[in-house]
Amino acid sequence: MINRQMYKTTIISGLFCMLVSVFGQAQVGINTSTPQAGLDVQGNLGVRKKIYLGGNDTTTGRLGQKGTVLVSQGAGLPPVWKVLRVPPFDPFLYFSFNTFGIQTQNGLIIGNVTSGTNIYTDGQSLASFLGSPASGNTINDLTQTININNPASVLVFSFETILHSNSNSTYTGADIACGVFVDNALKGVRVYTLNQPDTSIRPFYTFNLITAAQNLSIGSHTVKVACTRRANINNFTGNIGVGKSAYTGSSTNLNDFMAQSSLTIESYEKPNTSNTTPIYVP
Repeated sequence: MINRQMYKTTIISGLFCMLVSVFGQAQVGINTSTPQAGLDVQGNLGVRKKIYLGGNDTTTGRLGQKGTVLVSQGAGLPPVWKVLRVPPFDPFLYFSFNTFGIQTQNGLIIGNVTSGTNIYTDGQSLASFLGSPASGNTINDLTQTININNPASVLVFSFETILHSNSNSTYTGADIACGVFVDNALKGVRVYTLNQPDTSIRPFYTFNLITAAQNLSIGSHTVKVACTRRANINNFTGNIGVGKSAYTGSSTNLNDFMAQSSLTIESYEKPNTSNTTPIYVP
């Protein structure tokens, strides 16, 4: 005859050993005998009540609030609750997806070489804009790489700088042109005559250029800003500063901080249902 008390003890001991064996390995599998995580569920998972994040042995963790979603922070980091501030999209309207700006005090000093008073055209190459030999150059610190997710996107560029003339003679100056290029193709340009109309020496002027580009292909594109000296006025041969002081002597009336350049790029696009770019990047 089997002792009932001994039988119960044997069953309890067996269950205890099984639980120790399962949980002691720190990995539990459901519908799998080879779990790859602390809890590996091979199948559907239903959560009927609450999810807490960031808890430990003494605290429950944070409970997500209404409207928040779980966002991955990448390998080795726990997920977090985040609010996605996404406006309702109308597929027929444009929305601002990206806006960023950059500034630099590293502008250009352009000597007396001129590129000619040519008429500029949409899509003109950067090399032909600068002429041969080249007059002026790109403002390298403003060069940016942008990504297009939708060919219907519209990019708006806003460039601002100071033009400074190292001139001491009345009625002298130079014609200047600055343009925005996408993949070395001209998208917008403004011309300006920098002159000295009176006895004040080393005149400077604020230069603004706002232009746009559209129908760009999906993928990466390079945006550049370049300036050239088109012609001299009354045989002027002094330097022209673009976003930089043209004269650094003790009697200068401008420094590089005052003359610095800035470029703002705004991206407007119609929502694309195939766009997989994350709305929130942790």
